[in-house]
Amino acid sequence: MRLRNGDGRYGALAQFFHWATVALVVALLAIAAYMTGLPLSPEKIQVYNLHKSLGVLVLALTLLRLVWRWLSPPPALPAGMSAWERRAARTSHLLLYLLLFAQPLTGIVHSWSANFPVVIFGWLTLPNLIGPDQWLKEILEETHHLMGWALCGLFLVHAAAALRHHFQLKDDVLRRMLPWG
Repeated sequence: MRLRNGDGRYGALAQFFHWATVALVVALLAIAAYMTGLPLSPEKIQVYNLHKSLGVLVLALTLLRLVWRWLSPPPALPAGMSAWERRAARTSHLLLYLLLFAQPLTGIVHSWSANFPVVIFGWLTLPNLIGPDQWLKEILEETHHLMGWALCGLFLVHAAAALRHHFQLKDDVLRRMLPWG
């Protein structure tokens, strides 16, 4: 398999970014559901730190993914797609990228405003760029929560669209992102 994207297929690096992001976001959603119910304890702090570490990893992967997308543009959409389908595909991808940036950033700034460090996998602490701020903490906590649900919903719509292309429209939209496609 080639590294770069081709005319009708995503390359290995784009596929890696895509599927690694999917796996990380699913893990983050599961960890978020688990950690919020934990009583205050060392375990809760460890789980929160894992959540933050994976969130920073999603942010880094998204940055790399966008750089790669610029260096190796994605394959064109199928010729038979209607104008509204093309707009929907572009809009959903744009929203996914925005959420994949905004969600980790709101989590990071939320931690800073709550005066909690962001420690990445126990070996790197991000410098706190703001001081404690209760009002900002509360706003970002709610924003982070709501964006998590929005991301989850958008992921489901994205997956449903890929499955529609595969099973109903019988085109190559899904296969071109699968390593074995």
